[in-house]
Amino acid sequence: MSSIEQLIAKKIQKISPTLETQGSDKRVLQLAYKDFANYMKFSNKSFYSINFDEKIETISKSDLPELDSFLTIWTGWWITKWQQRVKLFIGNNSTKDLKGLKQTYSKAEPLWKNLDCKQELLDMVKSMLINNGEICGADMLAEYAVKMELTKNKLDLKEKQQALTFVNNVTHRVHAIAKTTGPLMFVEVTKSYYGSLQAQTQ
Repeated sequence: MSSIEQLIAKKIQKISPTLETQGSDKRVLQLAYKDFANYMKFSNKSFYSINFDEKIETISKSDLPELDSFLTIWTGWWITKWQQRVKLFIGNNSTKDLKGLKQTYSKAEPLWKNLDCKQELLDMVKSMLINNGEICGADMLAEYAVKMELTKNKLDLKEKQQALTFVNNVTHRVHAIAKTTGPLMFVEVTKSYYGSLQAQTQ
């Protein structure tokens, strides 16, 4: 685990002590770290075309206090978005909630595999999401936005005008996502963390 992951883990656990970020809930930490990397990449041009891990480690060694202060603010923001956007489940309880989403993804898969400039499109969508405040799960939300439009509109993306229409539709979906409230992602957690959240809301 890198020093930055350790910092993020400590800050997450300070806010949510029952999250086992170095144990069974490690995927939460992995998501937070990936989201932090995306945030820095798409909100700071100096991070866009470089190795994020190397760059952030260098910064941590040269100016740790400032980075630590920034991570305190960012992690608090991220946890707020996590609570808004993520629906938690335990093990097999995911089947019903994920059925519709899995069907959509399955329908989109053939189109997704043949999609040209896939990474460039995802980067564009992630940038828009982050600029609209969606800093939690940008990778998943970007893929969701693109795949939903792939299944909704049967466009020939090799034709310029239809490709532009597709990009415009994806852009509208991103803005719609940013305006909505409630969960958009599903994450599995331990019973202890789920139980603690249930107790807090009662």
